[in-house]
Amino acid sequence: MTEQLRLAVIGAGAMGRDHIRYIQDDPDARLVAIADPVPATEQVAKDAGVPWFADYKEMLECTALDGVVIASPNHLHVPMARETVSRGIPTLVEKPISDDLDDARAFAAEARASGVPVLVGQHRRHNPKVRRAKEIIESGALGRIVTVAVLYNLYKPDTYYDIPWRRQKGAGPILVNMVHDVDLMRYLIGEPVEIQGMSANAARGFEVEDSAVATVRFENGTLGTITLSDSAASPWNWESTARENPFFAPYDTDAYYIMGTKASLSLPRLHLFSHAGGVSDWTKPFTCEVQGVREGLPHRLQLRHFERVIRGEEAPLVTPEDAIKTLEVLNAVKRAADGGELVRL
Repeated sequence: MTEQLRLAVIGAGAMGRDHIRYIQDDPDARLVAIADPVPATEQVAKDAGVPWFADYKEMLECTALDGVVIASPNHLHVPMARETVSRGIPTLVEKPISDDLDDARAFAAEARASGVPVLVGQHRRHNPKVRRAKEIIESGALGRIVTVAVLYNLYKPDTYYDIPWRRQKGAGPILVNMVHDVDLMRYLIGEPVEIQGMSANAARGFEVEDSAVATVRFENGTLGTITLSDSAASPWNWESTARENPFFAPYDTDAYYIMGTKASLSLPRLHLFSHAGGVSDWTKPFTCEVQGVREGLPHRLQLRHFERVIRGEEAPLVTPEDAIKTLEVLNAVKRAADGGELVRL
């Protein structure tokens, strides 16, 4: 029988509580501590039956750990990960890895030199449907991919913004939400080389943007668009369509559309459209094949992967260096949206 890994969570907000729940449900892991300076989170630790620490460094000092999950506000990700890595503790740090690109690069170099594994929490890459889409694309079934359309539009409740940092620059949907979509586009399509964009904050009027549109040219010549808003009453977003999160009402529709010269694929339903007879011709009808996969919650699959990383059985699927490439694209989107310029990567 595999010995349970002793894991702690730093940051007991919405994302942190999800990690806490997944660890508690995993037979190969044991939650041993929670750290968060917000006094109300002491009750979260009591409910979980583990010690609570207001100071995460104190927790690291006096708790025997096999791994740590960092789910703090964005600007604290790297400082906290730097501390855990310096103590030799394998770390899962939530996305985005940082809101400071230079510091993220410095940390990536430090982590690599230390040899301590760091996994960045791009959980959607662990989704079986994403893995299947990757297989379909790499098989050549779509032919040459020519265009991609990504939709992320939903309405976050007004209470979401009761937390002050969520109304400040760096906490808007480009960094908090588009990070997932950019990461998946990099994973499925390739590296972006040119970005144009626009953003707006007219719906909520906060310092952060509430809506944005980006157009992307990929290295392989594919063109794409990403449209997102956290102020749109819409089911066209990954959360509502992928059934990853039980707190979102599911809708039987798609959020990603990948179009090639031979066929097109929608996600997350994995509908594969091709012309009858296998020859592309706009006068021919389409056939639609639904690609089946074994379902699995990405956060649970990510945790199991992290456990294997801790045991030295696998390398991190998403490294700090990989996450930095996504951050570079996001920064380019911000620059393009703020300045109305074409940004080359």
